[in-house]
Amino acid sequence: MVEKVEKGKKRGEQAKGLVLAEGNFEEHPYFRVGDRNAGTGVLTYENELRTRDGHVLRQSWTVRAAHGRGLPGRFDQDVYVALLQMIDDKSLPEDGWLSFSLYELVELMGRKHSGRDYKQVRESLRRLATTSIESDNAFYHRGWKEYISDTFSLLSEVKLSEYEDPKVERTDRNRVLLSQYFVDSYKANYLKNIDVEFYWSLASPIAKRLYRLVDKKRNGRRLWEVELFLLKDRIPLSPYKYVSKIKEKLAPAHDELRHKGFLERVTYRTTADDTHLVCYEIQEGFTKRRPALQLESTPEVLFAVERLKAEGVRLDAARQLVAKHGPERCLRYSEAVTFQKNIRNRAGWLRWAIEEAPELDIPAPAATTNSSTQKPHPPLEATVEEDTKTEPVLPPASNPHAEQVWNLVLEELSQEIDEPSSRVWFEGVVPTSFEDSTLALNVPNSFAGEYIERRFGGLVRRLLQEQVGPGTEVAIQSSSAPISPTSRTYSKDLFTNERH
Repeated sequence: MVEKVEKGKKRGEQAKGLVLAEGNFEEHPYFRVGDRNAGTGVLTYENELRTRDGHVLRQSWTVRAAHGRGLPGRFDQDVYVALLQMIDDKSLPEDGWLSFSLYELVELMGRKHSGRDYKQVRESLRRLATTSIESDNAFYHRGWKEYISDTFSLLSEVKLSEYEDPKVERTDRNRVLLSQYFVDSYKANYLKNIDVEFYWSLASPIAKRLYRLVDKKRNGRRLWEVELFLLKDRIPLSPYKYVSKIKEKLAPAHDELRHKGFLERVTYRTTADDTHLVCYEIQEGFTKRRPALQLESTPEVLFAVERLKAEGVRLDAARQLVAKHGPERCLRYSEAVTFQKNIRNRAGWLRWAIEEAPELDIPAPAATTNSSTQKPHPPLEATVEEDTKTEPVLPPASNPHAEQVWNLVLEELSQEIDEPSSRVWFEGVVPTSFEDSTLALNVPNSFAGEYIERRFGGLVRRLLQEQVGPGTEVAIQSSSAPISPTSRTYSKDLFTNERH
């Protein structure tokens, strides 16, 4: 008993927080949790959606097991959630390859560090890589704003070590390549939050699956109603033909979700056309227990969150810090962390510094091209009198010719990316000149330029060349640097200056 309590405490310490999960895998059936028998090795789910123009979209989602491996099941669902935790903790890798140790994966699952558990995890990862998914208008691609029809898998490749010493927490011995569709959907923010602390507290695999599904479909509301046989296919349960059998199978999971504080009540009703429905009502205390953060979608807020993530801070922790202390304070200490000595955990130091707000001395910046002597950088808590002695920063002035060119690019950008991204990331960009086939842009700060470059650089350069001609380039200057009206020096190229 003591061992179980300690195990629960350890897992709870690891699992605290909300973790982002890809929306399609929360909504569609993938893990066989309703029974231990994999059956034929094929799982099929069909649905119909009515589009805004009145048409009916027929969806089909088929999961096929590789020969001899069986469909993903109860254990695989836990492995998947643990992978989501590692993605959330380490950030989604740009190339799709997630590196980890089996030790940390097993630790997140709260399993024993035994040879048997390590073997099960290896088999599970291989099963996730070899199980195919056939989507016929079922997998929603938010980036394209359409449902796709294709065949893919959750993991494209798996590279595992043959042996791992549980006493050595190496994170480079095992790698999995996330499906490109999964990566694209994650980057497009087609996500929902999973309360992993709550998830790991559940014992029933069906309760775990129901929590993930109901929490996704309710979309923040307290009520969600669904046709009973459709729910059976979405979990999925065995192909029961009788309503009483489905209710019997769901009852233990419902009881656990009520007892653990997620469900207030579950009610059934039958319509006039003999359609059987089940309605889930969420406990008010569940949403109050972990209230959603209401962060403004301003460039400053998004810059601060992204900067903290780049330093290794978890997304939920980064949002909490920005919401509590503001983007300016978070960005200030994000800059300061570079100058601190003997820091082994940058993310940990950042969280401490933002919370405690210590006074720090930061080395002076490199001299500018026009200064013969280097001015000392003022301390973080500089007085107003000291600030007024620094060279003022002139607001950037838009150039009519450059603005005309930039508007052409923006018009095409609005067709390529979603409106919120266009508004947030490009609203503060000022086109200052267009000379020698180079469009000069001014952004609010250097981090904005780095983020735009990483996320939209190739797209902006391509659209510029399509609108103006081959060989055109883009350069950037941050508003934080003084601007000379006669001679502009660009501190950093925004995009790769390749000529085509």
